[in-house]
Amino acid sequence: MAHILVLSDSLATLPRAVEALEGSGHRLTWVHDLVPFASLGDLSSVDAVVMGRVMGCDAAALALVPKARVLALHTSGTDNIDLVAASARGIAVTNCKGVNAEQCAEFSFGLLLALARQIRRGDIAIRAGRWAADTQGSLDIYGATFGMVGLGQIGKAAARRAHAFGMKILCHTRTPDPAFGAELGITYTDLDTVMKADTVNVFASLNEQTRGMIGAREIALMRPDAYFVNIARGELVDEAALTEALAQGRIAGAALDVFEHEPLTESPLFGLENVILTPHQAGLTHRAKSDAAVTAVRNALAVLAGQIPPNLVNQPQPRPWEN
Repeated sequence: MAHILVLSDSLATLPRAVEALEGSGHRLTWVHDLVPFASLGDLSSVDAVVMGRVMGCDAAALALVPKARVLALHTSGTDNIDLVAASARGIAVTNCKGVNAEQCAEFSFGLLLALARQIRRGDIAIRAGRWAADTQGSLDIYGATFGMVGLGQIGKAAARRAHAFGMKILCHTRTPDPAFGAELGITYTDLDTVMKADTVNVFASLNEQTRGMIGAREIALMRPDAYFVNIARGELVDEAALTEALAQGRIAGAALDVFEHEPLTESPLFGLENVILTPHQAGLTHRAKSDAAVTAVRNALAVLAGQIPPNLVNQPQPRPWEN
């Protein structure tokens, strides 16, 4: 019988995942929060961790779970995990990449529609007693250019929606898919060209190559009537430069679901009416959360059973399923 630490602020509310864990026959320790390992006391007996995003999961944190064979995240991003250190310790790291791709894509497109058709501005006006059906700044989605940064599973789902709305698609990616591009009429191009589109939509993964990839220079390339949407990771974008461009009216508006520092409790963005802000909720439908949690549990149980997990993101040495 292995010892599984469940470190999550939501998994206990998802019956399918709870049932899978409780039916596994393993010893379970539940922590109903997202907190650093260092705050949890003695973790020397833990064989597996099922968790959401945990702050400070570096080499020192991983040393606090010396027996761990797997860290199973019920999120897609692994940028909070030191993958090199995990691999060196023989810890398999798994994620739920793609589980909520459709939900993230529809949320991203919803933000774009809210921006382009001035839905937030209309809501503010009518609540203030103004019947102001102002079309100033409203963008026709049909025929507009959908600029994409990144083409993972979420990006592809978003591209299908843009195509269905009759948009022209430009995409900057390190991994172009020619067949998919031909199907939707996507033009693969450089980042500078994408930044000049009617809408710039960020779907890239966060890593050392992409961190800060959209800086002041790139933002300055955007047109004054263009819109910016980011549901990927806040650290991909120079938030201060974006805020300045919005405040000065150098771009028409932005919708942000992610930020450089989360949770966002204070920001100059709060005072801007041309910005929509949401709390990292793009993939958080009930079904998507449930599917992600079940996927994380299955990944953890696979490693504990001596099997290669389906969502492995690193190359642990020695491989824990061969121990």
